[in-house]
Amino acid sequence: MQDHPPAHALLEQLAAWLATELRGKVPREERFGVLVAANVAAIVAREIGPDAPSPEAERERMARLLELAGEEAGDGSPRDALARAAAAIRAGRLDDHWAEAVGALRESVRDKLAVAHPGYSEFEDSWP
Repeated sequence: MQDHPPAHALLEQLAAWLATELRGKVPREERFGVLVAANVAAIVAREIGPDAPSPEAERERMARLLELAGEEAGDGSPRDALARAAAAIRAGRLDDHWAEAVGALRESVRDKLAVAHPGYSEFEDSWP
């Protein structure tokens, strides 16, 4: 077995290099593209890193909402469970469980922001 850095660490280094060293060396009109590439690498690194939010946790949160809405959770994908939970919310089937629904959705948003925009949770106290 070869010793090597994990993929997320390699992507973190790539993102840092793109955003710092390379950015200043490319023509001005191409710098935005370099920053976009750096951001993509950083997001993917966070998605696959050891502290990444679990897709299973998302599916379980949505399954809890579906059960509160009177539906079988099933064993579909997290994306499918989210779509079904959203439909249940729009249909008013979670109106009697609003606090639980808001809590589960906040957890989902926290997980998504941890990947897409780390540090955003610092402003959580200002969330409505």
